[in-house]
Amino acid sequence: MQKKIIALAVAGLASTAAFAQSNVTIYGVADVGQAWVWSNSDNAKNNQKNVGRVDSNQSYLGFKGAETLGNGLTAVFQFESNIGVDVNTGFNGVRDSYIGLAGGFGTIAAGRLTHPLREMGVKVDILPGDSGIGTVNSVTGRIMGIKTGADDRASNAVAYISPTFGGGFSATLAWVNGEEKTDNVNTHAWQIAGKYDNGPLFVGLGYHKTNDNVNNNSLIGKDLDARVWRLAAVYTAPFGTKFSALYDNTKVDNAAGPNSIKRSAWSIGASHAFGANTVGLQYARSGKTNISGGIPDPKDSANIWSAYYGYSLSKRTLLHARYSRLANGKEGNFNFYNNEVNNGALPASGNRNYSGFMVGMRHSF
Repeated sequence: MQKKIIALAVAGLASTAAFAQSNVTIYGVADVGQAWVWSNSDNAKNNQKNVGRVDSNQSYLGFKGAETLGNGLTAVFQFESNIGVDVNTGFNGVRDSYIGLAGGFGTIAAGRLTHPLREMGVKVDILPGDSGIGTVNSVTGRIMGIKTGADDRASNAVAYISPTFGGGFSATLAWVNGEEKTDNVNTHAWQIAGKYDNGPLFVGLGYHKTNDNVNNNSLIGKDLDARVWRLAAVYTAPFGTKFSALYDNTKVDNAAGPNSIKRSAWSIGASHAFGANTVGLQYARSGKTNISGGIPDPKDSANIWSAYYGYSLSKRTLLHARYSRLANGKEGNFNFYNNEVNNGALPASGNRNYSGFMVGMRHSF
């Protein structure tokens, strides 16, 4: 379901102006934290009621470049891969990789791409790089506890990104080719989104539609259609405090029954920088799932809150600390979006909660 129900489109590619010269750049992020996570679940097989671990918070290595072709055209490319700094693994190719053509008309790109709904989630989260335990997409990016894909990337995608006009407006139109064809079912998706990003204000609105997904989840079934729309806003006040908010509405249709499942989720956050210090607090909540076809709605609402502190040693090096707590309803199955607490079975009765504390270091190059 994570990759098939809501494989989305693309945005957040570098602007045309960034490729003024032919060049190749090596870049990346190394972000590692010492984490302690715990849960009230009593799963005997994978008991992680209290665990210390080292987390790699979406560290990555990338190569990007451009060739000026003349007549206002530029060929652009990027290859980017996750790096598991904690266990020295990497080059799994799951991040943005594409080739494209940029000019006064905008940018056309094809490959594995970040989409505008994911960009909105990254924008509103106060945690560095929207990574590690405690991110708001732990609840805004899931339905029935399963990742919707709205905060992931899309493979086999082709996208058009308009130039920026009107002081900050741009738009994205994308198509995701079907990756499976089974029983005459051909999965495909499309997306349209617009944003305003200028100075202290960011506002984004996006809509995604997937047709004829194949999914074998025992509860949801297969032959799925899905749609999601998302609204996000970030505003930095004159006194330096940054405020953010997001609303996400997801619906999955299934002709085999139940006919549909849907839920709404939202988040709010605030952070303030003073000197080399940054403090922040954010909260997100997912309402219970509504199931059609006469099936009782599960008591699966969930919420998460995170407190954050960061200290900048330089423009590229950051020390950070956070505390996060995720609370599930009686029948909820939500977990941290990144670096989950790995005891996936529900307790015999009562709520299941996850908490985590982490101190770490992040360096960009």
